[in-house]
Parts: sequence; structure tokens; C-alpha cells
Amino acid sequence: MSIIDANGMLIDPKVILRRSPGIEHGTLSGVAAIVIHQTDSPTAESSLNGYQVGGNGAHFLIDKNGQIYQTASVLARCYHVGKLIKSKCLTIDRSTCDTGAMARMLAMSWVSQINAIDAHERAKPYPDRYPVNGDSIGIELVGMHIDDRNYEAVTAAQNTSLQWLIDVLYAQFNLKPEDVYRHPTVSYKNPGEASSAIWK
Repeated sequence: MSIIDANGMLIDPKVILRRSPGIEHGTLSGVAAIVIHQTDSPTAESSLNGYQVGGNGAHFLIDKNGQIYQTASVLARCYHVGKLIKSKCLTIDRSTCDTGAMARMLAMSWVSQINAIDAHERAKPYPDRYPVNGDSIGIELVGMHIDDRNYEAVTAAQNTSLQWLIDVLYAQFNLKPEDVYRHPTVSYKNPGEASSAIWK
């Protein structure tokens, strides 16, 4: 049976622990959601080496052969979501938006608009907004971008491991399928990133 130890590490034979303290940035306030990414790197080792340098990173990495690595404690915040989140109400149900505030923001220039929307959204509690670095776990799947709209396909082995890992995290943190997001849903990323990931 999988357990998360006192250091926030997932102890299971399927998981290799490769913790990189340089990608941990303070304490995670709690786990409300999971965000699925692709690395834009050709191999797991290249991502693992990059994590050793520090900066951005995610809690878990899944290689093309399905091997799962844990690269950060689930008690720690990682910079994986990005600096700006999208509006959940605009994406899912415009009738739930603050129409006056949203109209003002949508009338702004693009850069001003996305910054204003981010600030507006972050004032909301989850799940009224998309997850942020402070309340979500990141899972990276090894895979390169092809162009500005597409990534290479996630492998069957990666999807099998992703499903297993998400099932474990569902149980550990009382999460539901609607708490799992692809990176481009949440923030302004290549729309093809993790588009072929399957976990439901």
C-alpha cells in the first residue's frame, strides 16, 4: 500500500525518489488540485538534471517508459502553474462571472487584461478559480513540443502510470476527477501540452 511519509514523499515500489530541494519554494497550503504538464525535454534525465539547478519544477515526473519519479515533497510549493491563471468563469460559465469587472478587464490591452484577470481570480477561493502553485500538485510527463500548438503524444505507459498516480493522490488528498487539469486549461501555455494525457 502506498503511503506519504512525514517528509511528504510517496513511498511505493513504483516510485523512485529523486527529490530536488531547489524546486521547492515554501510550504504548500494544502492540496486542492492536480495540474498535468509535459516537460518540453527529450528525456527524464534532462528534466531531473534541470530540477537539480532549481527554479521551476513539479512534484512528480513520468518518463516515457512509465517510470514515476517524485521530485518534490507534496508538502512543498513548486512553481509549475505559471505566473498568470486564466478566468475559470469565462471558460466554463460566463453567467457566474462578475460581469461589470470582467467587462472592464476585457476592454484592456492584452497584457493588462491577463494581469488583471489573474489578480481578480486569485482573490477567489478554489474551486471558484483554477488552481495555483500554492494549492496544487504538478505532474510532468516527458515529452517535447512539436510546434506552437502541439506536443508529442503521451505514451501508453505514461498514461497507465499517470492513472495509477492520480488514483493514489485522489485517495491521499480526497480529490475528485474535476480537480485535475491540463496545464493549458489553467494558464497561458501551448494548447497541445498534455492534450493526449488520459486519467479518467
